[in-house]
Amino acid sequence: MEENKKQMELRGLYKHVKISVSALNKIIIVLCAALVIVLAIAVSNRGFTVTFDSTGGTTVETQKLMYGDLIEEPAVPTREGYVFSGWYTDENLTVPWNIEIDTVTSSITLYAAWEEN
Repeated sequence: MEENKKQMELRGLYKHVKISVSALNKIIIVLCAALVIVLAIAVSNRGFTVTFDSTGGTTVETQKLMYGDLIEEPAVPTREGYVFSGWYTDENLTVPWNIEIDTVTSSITLYAAWEEN
């Protein structure tokens, strides 16, 4: 009887919950397994996609990166009669992307800027 009383005191906030220790263990195991599965899926999908729109130039390969990664410098696209002048985050070419500093925080499309030759 005294042992039962000690167990009830140890339960604190959960003293009114009627669940066995083995049931709690099963719940914990299932939640841990779910966490491992979610992490495995996140890692296998490699986070975010960076797409390069060469705006009339040669094709540039898409990259899959994790949050906070730097973009690997892509092959420079070519376009007849133009010289490539950098990557921008918007179609209007107003916000440049700095390959050495800017990090990936979401899936994004970068647009090529060109200067006439």
